[in-house]
Amino acid sequence: MQIRIEIDVKPEELRRFLGLPDVAGLQDDLLKFVRDKVDQVNETFNPGDFVKGNFDQLRQSPAWKRLMTRLAVNIEDAEAAAAAETPAKAGRRKTRRAPRKKPA
Repeated sequence: MQIRIEIDVKPEELRRFLGLPDVAGLQDDLLKFVRDKVDQVNETFNPGDFVKGNFDQLRQSPAWKRLMTRLAVNIEDAEAAAAAETPAKAGRRKTRRAPRKKPA
């Protein structure tokens, strides 16, 4: 035996029925506050300073240094292979990977 009950109510009606508080006014106030704060930041925001400051921090990170080292090695290998490549060896290229550091 199966019993199925369907209740068709709007969210506002269900909140009132369950005795939950009406938070619509609170949501409106919160959105207005956030919009005001974003507008204040937009007036004083300088993208150049933001990018420069964050990029300086990025360049000091170990992950950035590893990436740059690997790119430099790959570029050097590609340039060396292109300089040494003859038409007969056009299909074969040897690439060298950057050495991996052992975990500390």
